[in-house]
Amino acid sequence: GDIRATLAAFDDLSLRRGFGMHLGVQKGELIELAVGQGLPASGPGVVLETGCHAGDGTLRAIVAMAARQGSTIVSTEDNAEWLAAAKLVVAHATKDLDIKFVPRKLAEDAGFDEFLDKLREEIGIVQFSTIIFDQDQTRFMYQLQALLAKGMLQPGATLYVDNVKTKAHRLRKYLDFVASSSGNGFKTTISDITEPYADAVAISTFVGGDREL
Repeated sequence: GDIRATLAAFDDLSLRRGFGMHLGVQKGELIELAVGQGLPASGPGVVLETGCHAGDGTLRAIVAMAARQGSTIVSTEDNAEWLAAAKLVVAHATKDLDIKFVPRKLAEDAGFDEFLDKLREEIGIVQFSTIIFDQDQTRFMYQLQALLAKGMLQPGATLYVDNVKTKAHRLRKYLDFVASSSGNGFKTTISDITEPYADAVAISTFVGGDREL
């Protein structure tokens, strides 16, 4: 039931066995920052994480909103084995918390509009406080447009995206859209990281305003 201890064990196992699955401390702390910044002034947070792998990023998000009772995190994964691992890891680490964990298998090329509609109908989710994008980078723009068109980003919601340097060509349309200078209703900060490899993370805050979808 100790999230920090679970994260430390996860990183240690990944490093010792060469899995290469762990986020690393810097990315993890930036996820916590993004989720914390996106939380409403009071009440629960609602996070959507696409591509949760084995759940260490999920735990980082939960750490940031653990004090907000009744918060929800929806975590998707295309790989069934990774999703099964995430279910075990998150259930063990959060058994004493009032956090709703909603794991869902979602193919990287699945219809995102339909997926969002199901979350609204089946779970009752109206808006998200944070989105963690971590599947196919070429689909982030389409997924963000779907969220905006459905009004599913609350004012002040945050977006977290990593691999900003290593996958820059795949992220170009998305990064141009959320750039602070774009006029599309976002303020974006890019932070360099050095581990587990040199890269950068973009955190965008939804401030609203006129935008072209």
